[in-house]
Amino acid sequence: MSKGKKDYTIQAVDQCFDILLLLCEPEFMPHSVQEIDIALGLGTNKTYRMLKTMERKNIVRKRDGRWGVTPEIVKISEGFRRHLARKRAELTKLELEFS
Repeated sequence: MSKGKKDYTIQAVDQCFDILLLLCEPEFMPHSVQEIDIALGLGTNKTYRMLKTMERKNIVRKRDGRWGVTPEIVKISEGFRRHLARKRAELTKLELEFS
């Protein structure tokens, strides 16, 4: 980091998102704690605690010793799709108004 430039990120939150993104690729393939640790290098204890934190929010779950995302993750994409639909409708209305 260069002098005077601040990093306002929270490392643990950033790492949770790294885990979540890993679990979403490819095609939501479940991973073991060890596989996640190897891929991200967070340490098995830290990886497990982060997974347990996300599990508490029903974002991930453990099945047969492997962790994967839950359908709860769809809420994020559905909200974004609704937002895009509203914006498209606004653009369509403007196109009709000015054409």
